[in-house]
Amino acid sequence: VFGSYLNTASELERKLWKERPENKGRCYTRGMWRLSQHINYFGDIVLFTGWTMCTGTWWMAWLPAGMAYSFAFQHAPELDAYLERRYGDEFREWA
Repeated sequence: VFGSYLNTASELERKLWKERPENKGRCYTRGMWRLSQHINYFGDIVLFTGWTMCTGTWWMAWLPAGMAYSFAFQHAPELDAYLERRYGDEFREWA
């Protein structure tokens, strides 16, 4: 449940901030996002770890481990490169 909260609440928080006209074209670095650049990905890993634990089988640990690997070595680097191109110095200061 905590993982789902991290993912959903962080995305909602960012969406509401981005909808305000004065924030157009700016990088969101507040709220939960000040704790982690990819708090939503962390929430997914926590959520899937919980589901894995609920199964009671150790071999299901490949699921959150695979997600973590994918986020760390594919999704996050691609997103960081995009954000740096889009927001420039504002992103680099946050990163």
